[in-house]
Amino acid sequence: MSDPEIAKNAEQFRAGLSAKLQDNVAAVVGAHSAKMDEAYARLTTLQAWRSFVLDEHISPAALGFYSEAQNDGLTSSVLVASGLWRPAMKSLRSMIENIVQCLFFSDHPVELRQWEDGRYRPSFKDLFEYFVTHPDYAKLPETLKSSIILKTHYSHLSNVVHASAREFRMTTELEKSNLWKTSADGVGKWASTQKNVLRDINMLLLPMFSKYLQGAANKGLREALAMVIPAARDTVIRTSLGVRIPR
Repeated sequence: MSDPEIAKNAEQFRAGLSAKLQDNVAAVVGAHSAKMDEAYARLTTLQAWRSFVLDEHISPAALGFYSEAQNDGLTSSVLVASGLWRPAMKSLRSMIENIVQCLFFSDHPVELRQWEDGRYRPSFKDLFEYFVTHPDYAKLPETLKSSIILKTHYSHLSNVVHASAREFRMTTELEKSNLWKTSADGVGKWASTQKNVLRDINMLLLPMFSKYLQGAANKGLREALAMVIPAARDTVIRTSLGVRIPR
């Protein structure tokens, strides 16, 4: 680097990162360990779907999107623990994106080949609308039509990504920069959003793969769903999809 002052500032910034990140993790985990552990538990439902159903019943190419969604979920937890609140929310949006692409392309192997060649890029508006008319979803009661709610989450998270409102900024008018947010309200908003997103991701997966969960099948997965799906929906899930969630 040609400018000595810039080089010195860059070194100081880099040198301070490790200590600051450690402090942030200690602050977040120390004050919000229960929220972080609950968020991790909710993420395990994605692995449960994979272990019990998806590894066997969707193509490896479509499963690649699912793997990336799992990675997004873990990345979001790491980022919020580090104080990187807005990037953590961005990863939640990316998790939704990869889930809907996984399910869409598992139904459309030809379009997936075109996507791999760079010749097909469906909009996320089109992807969400696909599930509205999908035969596995179209005739369900409104409480089970999670694609509409997921689209709402996606829109909200897009506003966070683009800082479309003052409440989503990391900085204030008086701050030139502020990389970190470890406050209770920041962690709480993230945890609440993550809870809702994972609830509705699981509700999107459930109708498409409900035939693998009927009767006594895959009890471990059905038990995992109890961590994210409210008990108030048990009756409509049982009557509409033939799936019983053990409590």
